[in-house]
Amino acid sequence: MARRPLIPILMAFLAGIITGELGFSHPSFLTLPLLMAVTTALFFCLFVSSRRRIISFTVLFFFVGLLLELCRYHPSELLPLARDRAAVTVVGTVVEPSAVNRDPSRIVVRADEVIFEGGRMETRERVAVTIYGHTGPFSPGDKIFFQTRLRAFKNFNNPGRYDYERAMRLRGLSCAASVSDGRRIVPMGRGSLGFPMGFVESLRKPIRLFFNENLSAQDAALLKALVLGERQDIGRTLREPFQVAGVAHVLAVSGLHIGLVAWISFALFKGILSLSYRLTLCTDVRKVAALLTCFPVAAYTCLAGFQVSSQRAMMMALAFLFSIVWGREKEVWSTLALAALAILAVDPHAAFSISFQLSFIAVVGILWLAPGFHRMLAAALPLRPRGLVYRFHLYGMGLVAVTLSAMVFLLPITVFYFHRLSLVALPANLTVVPILGFWVLPLGLLSTVMLPFSSTVAHVCLEASAWGMNRIVGIIQFWSGLQWADLWVVTPNGLEIGLFYAVLGSLFFLKRWMWAKGCLIVLLFLTGLDVSYWIYKNQFNEELKITYLDVGQGNAAVVQFPGREKMIIDGGGFSRGDFDVGKSVVAPFLFRSKIRRIDYVVLSHPQTGGERDSQGLPQKLERGKGYLRSENQPAPSAVGR
Repeated sequence: MARRPLIPILMAFLAGIITGELGFSHPSFLTLPLLMAVTTALFFCLFVSSRRRIISFTVLFFFVGLLLELCRYHPSELLPLARDRAAVTVVGTVVEPSAVNRDPSRIVVRADEVIFEGGRMETRERVAVTIYGHTGPFSPGDKIFFQTRLRAFKNFNNPGRYDYERAMRLRGLSCAASVSDGRRIVPMGRGSLGFPMGFVESLRKPIRLFFNENLSAQDAALLKALVLGERQDIGRTLREPFQVAGVAHVLAVSGLHIGLVAWISFALFKGILSLSYRLTLCTDVRKVAALLTCFPVAAYTCLAGFQVSSQRAMMMALAFLFSIVWGREKEVWSTLALAALAILAVDPHAAFSISFQLSFIAVVGILWLAPGFHRMLAAALPLRPRGLVYRFHLYGMGLVAVTLSAMVFLLPITVFYFHRLSLVALPANLTVVPILGFWVLPLGLLSTVMLPFSSTVAHVCLEASAWGMNRIVGIIQFWSGLQWADLWVVTPNGLEIGLFYAVLGSLFFLKRWMWAKGCLIVLLFLTGLDVSYWIYKNQFNEELKITYLDVGQGNAAVVQFPGREKMIIDGGGFSRGDFDVGKSVVAPFLFRSKIRRIDYVVLSHPQTGGERDSQGLPQKLERGKGYLRSENQPAPSAVGR
């Protein structure tokens, strides 16, 4: 760690952020003591010996992380009104485009002025607005006026639930609202998004219109997601094949897209600069190319709306590019730690977002495992080091090694959050990513660059990009259409995730450290105990257990009979909207409880909503006897007695 001090500093900084998030709810009284602690730690950093300085810096960054997290705590002014379901009038500015041809439609509005009974307030908080019926094409910057009732975001209070409240808070949303008829929203002309979002929107709006006017609805939705980072038009039907094939990450502008732009730009700049013999003699072409690459990376991030995921990817790319400029590109672990420190310093709450965790854990897995996988593939598939075939061979092995490393290292985290395992993710990524990186994304970006200069050239590039996108969709539909393409799996707990990474680490160091074999045996024994415990609990239990679930409207109960049979009574549901209670609420509880089979599904009130939400359970949970009880038969609660 002495050679890479940024790693323990990052760990301490992250520990401080987590402590501040989990340990304190009203932090104002801690600000002064923490400032004193930071000052004391900084004093030790300046005056202690160099051997103890790393410890002092670690302590300093722990307190800095704690202080940053607590200082970002700003109570919402709208939340008290939302908890009371207050009727208000909102004058606000749309900050995200609305979905095209979708009912209900959802937009994000910055509430500039809120009028309620007994007063009014000026605020800049963001509100998620759901619009039913007659939805107009709202664009960022449109100023609107509407009446609504605010409501607070609420979690379903079940074990294994998705933390919806935190997810919305991380998106910068204070509360929600709904409008029953879009015609009740009064347009008030153009508002102000402020800088830099106003400037970014002035660049994005003509591109958005260009895509909508010249492409089919599906092609426009996909290319807007890839180029502009706008996913509001990608519905569940279009998204599902991507999720089944394990390539849903291509729909969000993140590390893959920023990395492709950086790689293509770096290669292009390096090739152009290398044409000058004099320039190659007087300067390091790689460093100049890395410095120039920062500009297209930043430009693409702005074009993608400067969203949170693209900001993080940009910081990671810029950290690596500057490491090339400084001649420290081999210090990849320190570069990664520096990027994480920069991201967390700007937004400490990023540590709790799924995208941040997936991005950095994937990079850690690639840096750690990819070299080993690459050596294994090179030994298994040797080829003479010459010619174009060898170059494609190297590229293919590198792509396989990187994809496999990210998949293996992310496995428990992916299953923990999404309860799903794609069995075709490796071949799907190997066939989709090259087309995306070498055809679809470059031509899509080129069309946006050429739009101000030649609409004809821009249209040709856009059509070519859409053609490649259709090939990608066809490939994804092929892989996702296989009967065994994906598997719904039970959710690992914290102990099981720790066991997975401990086993993986023991396997990695098996040939290097003698104690790794003994550690591996102990870990496998503990894994066997964990598996045996859950098998006994779900297959040979001797007690009747009934769990009542929070499903919003209505009731739902999971009955675990003595032995192995399980039954679900009702599934809840909502009369409006497309929220799938069975898939999003009931199934996560079952997966957390390691239940993969339901023997009976009972509907006490067989209405449309109940049938839909019971059918929303993943298919792997429906291989039971499919028993239905009509409402004129004995009440389902009698079964539990």
